[in-house]
Amino acid sequence: MLKNPSENIIAKNSLHAQELRSAQIHWDSEGQPFSEDFNDVYFNTDSGIDESRFVYINPSRLQERWQQHQGSFTLLETGFGTGLNFILTWLEWIEFQANTDHQQDHQQQRFQEKSNHLHYISIEKFPLNKDQIAQALSLFPQLKHLTDQLTAQYPLLIKGFHSLQFKDEHLTLTLIFDDVSTALPMLNGPIDAWYLDGFAPAKNPDMWTDTLYSSMAQLSKENTSVATFTAAGDVRRSLSAAGFKLNKVSGFGMKREMMHGTFNQGQGPLNSPFNSLKPWLKPNIEPIENVAIIGAGIAGCTTAYALARRGIAVTIIDKHGIATEASGNPQGAMYAKLAAGEATHSDIYVQGYLQSLRWLHQHLDAGDGWDNCGLIQLASTEKEALRQQKFIANTDYPTQLLHSIDQEQASAISGVTMNSGGLFFPEAGWVSPQRLCQELVKHPLITLEKAHIKDLIEFKAANSYSHVVIACANQSQELLNDCYLPTKSIRGQLTYLDQNSVNTQLSSINLKTVLCGKGYIAPAHQGKFCLGASYNIKDTETKMRLSDHQKNFNYLDDFGEEFQQLNHQLQAQAAKNFPGRTGFRCTTPDYLPMAGPLIDEQAFDHDFTAIRKNLARYPRHAVKFHSGMYVNIGHGSRGLTSAPLCAELIAAYICGENFPIAKGHAEALLPARFYIREMVRNKR
Repeated sequence: MLKNPSENIIAKNSLHAQELRSAQIHWDSEGQPFSEDFNDVYFNTDSGIDESRFVYINPSRLQERWQQHQGSFTLLETGFGTGLNFILTWLEWIEFQANTDHQQDHQQQRFQEKSNHLHYISIEKFPLNKDQIAQALSLFPQLKHLTDQLTAQYPLLIKGFHSLQFKDEHLTLTLIFDDVSTALPMLNGPIDAWYLDGFAPAKNPDMWTDTLYSSMAQLSKENTSVATFTAAGDVRRSLSAAGFKLNKVSGFGMKREMMHGTFNQGQGPLNSPFNSLKPWLKPNIEPIENVAIIGAGIAGCTTAYALARRGIAVTIIDKHGIATEASGNPQGAMYAKLAAGEATHSDIYVQGYLQSLRWLHQHLDAGDGWDNCGLIQLASTEKEALRQQKFIANTDYPTQLLHSIDQEQASAISGVTMNSGGLFFPEAGWVSPQRLCQELVKHPLITLEKAHIKDLIEFKAANSYSHVVIACANQSQELLNDCYLPTKSIRGQLTYLDQNSVNTQLSSINLKTVLCGKGYIAPAHQGKFCLGASYNIKDTETKMRLSDHQKNFNYLDDFGEEFQQLNHQLQAQAAKNFPGRTGFRCTTPDYLPMAGPLIDEQAFDHDFTAIRKNLARYPRHAVKFHSGMYVNIGHGSRGLTSAPLCAELIAAYICGENFPIAKGHAEALLPARFYIREMVRNKR
């Protein structure tokens, strides 16, 4: 039976009215999982591997099609279950890559137009938890090397999208914990192959609906394949009506029949792709030749890595080098500051936070540029306490993500005497953005070039770059002065405190976790505490100021008795020059980053003027974009949380992949959203 029945109801988060429920299973005498929801087994222990290959992998002709396919290949499965189909498809992918590498000319260093990437999407309404996945797949010890990698990254059971990247595998797994009828309309497509799994139509009728078939038609392209274990008449007729040409063949083992086939766009109903995907989310897919990233901060380096892991050669260009501007802070607080009543913000930052944690675990050892020591978001004011109470009341996230703690618990966790409780993020902590960037750019397909770019158009043309991603924060406006990108520069100053200072009690403070109030402080690293950061609007001063150090000292009052005493000691040393650094955050009016393609605003104003009267009646035709131009900016002080997710989104745009997030969330991050809002309000 389930190890912890209290975990059955998971994360109702504010985006969805219904809660996510984990799978109700028990284990038979042979250790095989049995679904109580559908009164059926997940697989046959004796022949589960053979069955998966017979029903899904072989009819989909994956090896043959991958050999002929350029760009990212997307496979969608309905019903992740134990993950067996994914693991076996991954094994096929490894074999294909090994054969491809053997055939490659060893002198060829760049993949040019071939991205060599598999995107496996799987939707699961009743997900198993990590321990259950591991237990189920332990029945196949020959798959342990892949099972261990899956379970190491397997996400918390939170409703929505979870994008998992596997280092050095050119592979993305996007898990969507939701109902199929809700999840499919969130995708942008196209899909190259379908695995229709899940339980039989008679046992799981909620999956086999008209929404499934119409969404399949909307997301498929010519010759998209489909494979399924069922040959039920209703399924066959519905797939045929949606445009699939089907073959009914002998089933596996005792199963009499199953089906596979391909999509024929002329056979089903013809719909405009812009009915389900707004045209400003669909830039032209340009051949990928040379890609430049302007900016070597956290946004630029994560974007470069997201492209490089797809086999695309990237040049990062920055006049100063790796992470020297705002990303140069030695210890940045990494967590998801969530807003009560702001579902889109919260969902994006939760997904971004979890993805950042996966990247950190993959690329850095604990203590080497980061420490997931936990983080307390303090309820240090009555307003913040009420905000946190409202947030907790409206959500039901797993305690492994965050949970409320009182003053006594906060003191025990932090190692200092706290004045208040707050929200505790047990896996959060501090990160050196520079150290993460240094590790990411070690990828052999990433090159760093120190240069100063004055004219973007001349630069792109002179260097024959097919794609340019502008990721240089506040400097982006200088390169894109014809684009409406309403960013704001906010100065921040950090203060470094020597742990062994003879004039303070710092050496006696044993802080164990990151504390966030009006400012933040991280546990001492290399003998120094990092305290900050000031918040100076319309301030361009690059030099440090004593007055801002004193502001930072006042933040210490939020952090408990020991730090309050320290504040008094530091304020008494008013004439001392304290070490630290300044940087400039790049923020947006809605506190979400800008990540996506750049529209040609003049053409858009002419072609889409109808949205001034009614946004819902936007013209159903293509938008004119600035060819191959993208931005990834506006992360503010949350770049450690949002940059990897936005990097994967940019890579998906460039490679013509399905987004790693719901398309509604992609629209919330679209750089053109501000221009579109101004048009709708008739302000432009």
